[in-house]
Amino acid sequence: MARRSTKAEAKLVTIALIIGIPIVVISEIFKATGWQIPIFIIVGVIILMILHNSSKKKARLAYLRDKYGDELIVKKISEGYFWEGQTAEQLLDSLGRPEAVDNKQLKTKVKEVWKYNRQGANRYSLRITVENGYVVGWDQKA
Repeated sequence: MARRSTKAEAKLVTIALIIGIPIVVISEIFKATGWQIPIFIIVGVIILMILHNSSKKKARLAYLRDKYGDELIVKKISEGYFWEGQTAEQLLDSLGRPEAVDNKQLKTKVKEVWKYNRQGANRYSLRITVENGYVVGWDQKA
């Protein structure tokens, strides 16, 4: 009677295939063409990725400069900073959309808590309080 493989063994075989097949294919390519052509292709792909990332960053900076006009604000936003008095729109540009938002509608103001970096069920390492569209404080845990 044949023994059935366990989940751990099946995972190990899957990982071996995922890693092994590309290695075998690459080694066959090296055998057939030599090492120069694959190396040039790999270097070319890396250069294209670097150029693409660079152009994306330049385009984002141009967009932020056009939108805000203040170089200090653009620098802070592009580096992912947040500060008291920052607008909700600037916070979105700086950190992106929050993972969750708690809303409270009070008589004189709208209070929101934007939550980032989920740590567990309703646990976040960063909570930023936004009142009437401006950052008024935050709670950041290590």
